[in-house]
Amino acid sequence: MSRASHAAAFAAGCAIAAAVSVAAKPRRAEAVRYQSLDTFAQTLSYVSQQYVTPVAERQLLYAAARGMVQSLDAYSAFFSPTEYRRLREDTDGEFGGVGLALGPGGPDDAMPHALPWPIVDEVVPGSPAAVAGIAVDDRVVTVDGTATIGDDGKDERYWDEKLRGSPGSRVTLQVTRPGWPTPRSFELVRAQIKVPSVAAEPLAPGIGYLAIRRFQEATAADAADALRSLIAARAGEVVLLDLRTDSGGLIDQAMAVADEFLDDGLIVTIRGRTAAVEVHKAHRGGLAVGAKVIALVNAETASAAEILAGALQDHRRATVLGMKTYGKGVIQTYFDLGDGSGLKLTTHRYLTPAGHEVEGRGITPDIEVPEFEAETVVAGAVPGDDEADAPVQPPGNRAILEARLADDYQLRIAYQTAQRWLGSK
Repeated sequence: MSRASHAAAFAAGCAIAAAVSVAAKPRRAEAVRYQSLDTFAQTLSYVSQQYVTPVAERQLLYAAARGMVQSLDAYSAFFSPTEYRRLREDTDGEFGGVGLALGPGGPDDAMPHALPWPIVDEVVPGSPAAVAGIAVDDRVVTVDGTATIGDDGKDERYWDEKLRGSPGSRVTLQVTRPGWPTPRSFELVRAQIKVPSVAAEPLAPGIGYLAIRRFQEATAADAADALRSLIAARAGEVVLLDLRTDSGGLIDQAMAVADEFLDDGLIVTIRGRTAAVEVHKAHRGGLAVGAKVIALVNAETASAAEILAGALQDHRRATVLGMKTYGKGVIQTYFDLGDGSGLKLTTHRYLTPAGHEVEGRGITPDIEVPEFEAETVVAGAVPGDDEADAPVQPPGNRAILEARLADDYQLRIAYQTAQRWLGSK
């Protein structure tokens, strides 16, 4: 069937449906609805037949679906089959690939003559790329012999997708970095990659650090394992729970993590289109119900991460430290569509245990700490004098921690607060 006949059949079907509906039960609302569908079918027909260059019908229908959903709010979205598969992989936290995440290549003082090749933003530990020696800030020049820059409009997201594939398959990259006279070739065998969403480490006796990047399928289980390791290392009296730049993810995982810190009480209230209300409560026996908690947040802490921070704050189980959060208080549901495409649709709003609306408001920290420490300028001081007079730090874990705290002002304030709580010097 041609595009024109397809569109005509679609329009005819809508007209027949409208006629039958009106005859059986004359309701003006339904008549207007089918008239709108007829308008859409006519538009599709005109574009298919009259647009200056041919356009695939599926492309037009996808564009229509995308525009319809995007008109609803900033969070709902329609995804093509390839986009939806990638989204689900990111949510699952596992995919076939080499373990690289790419970002847009920009000017680089270390390589002033470099072209805007995609830059390596992240290397998953233990992945084929990590084992081969590819590092953050390297530039990817070619993928399987094809240059990553050109006039074809392909960006880093396209090449990021090209690096994924079935475990056991091969991909060859040319990579460059400052100091290399020419790009080097890496032949990598793709593997099943698990992107860690949780990181934890003891910082000092009684003080543990637990960071959650995003709430994926295994986040709650991984967070529980991390808490057990901190407790075993005697670093679980005060937990620094880092939710900065955590854009959210699966809310059930966020609620499960909250359950580890709460012994009872409400975690979140969820309201949808109907009058039904979901109420989620904590269970007794969480791993960290006896720990003191400092939750670090910033302007990129959103959605599921705000559910966790809000629940701990409202129950006074955590001191929230940092900057006001993003303010995403709505929940999206994923819908699988017949041809492999998908829909992410806003279906619910949530309230913190105290009944606070998060949407557009965010969570206000108990202790507001900016990202960077304000500089103090002393009159007559020569820049760099203090660095020259500073004592050389001894090697070891303590020096590493001090260097980290020097670079991360919010973490430093959280760590110092934890020390005061423990009565440390």
